[in-house]
Amino acid sequence: MKKNATELGKIISEAREKVGISQRELARQANMDCAEVSRIEAGKRLKPNVLYLKGIAETLNLSMVDLMKLAGYNDIEINWGQDFSDRRSTADYQKQIKSYEQFYFNILEELEIRRKTDFAIKGGIADLIDKLELAKIENKEISNEEILDRLKELIPMIRPNLEKFDKSKYPSFDSGVFPKTEIKSTTKLNTLTGRFIDDEK
Repeated sequence: MKKNATELGKIISEAREKVGISQRELARQANMDCAEVSRIEAGKRLKPNVLYLKGIAETLNLSMVDLMKLAGYNDIEINWGQDFSDRRSTADYQKQIKSYEQFYFNILEELEIRRKTDFAIKGGIADLIDKLELAKIENKEISNEEILDRLKELIPMIRPNLEKFDKSKYPSFDSGVFPKTEIKSTTKLNTLTGRFIDDEK
């Protein structure tokens, strides 16, 4: 726990210095006491208050989730409950969006590669059809072996397109950033406010 507190203090101190503000200014922007900032950075404050961590995370553009983990909060405290707004910082939302953006570009790149492969396969099949049609016009025969050889060349080209997308490229998912919304049969969307309302009430 003490090691984590020291690591937490180091990360906050380095981020503060990178931004170029004093402990006093960080305390002011994070709406907390300067002495508390000093204790946290020195690793003397075990498990700082969530609201203090939230203020620090927002001021220094740090991940609230990362800070809570280093502060000793467990998975239930970080990822369970109704309202996650006090346990996620702007940096957490940015991290999630970046992950989805990367996934989107990975998908586009993968689709382009598969599209080029499809064109190559299409070209191979078209060549084979042309040979068969030409042989028919010229009243010549193409051996089964020649046809099979060409098909055997095309099959390996098809295989990569049939494979599933690499799961290691999937986006990370933070349930606190995108909490599940339970929509009942009586729930309706208020088009003026953009919020869900329960008709039963």
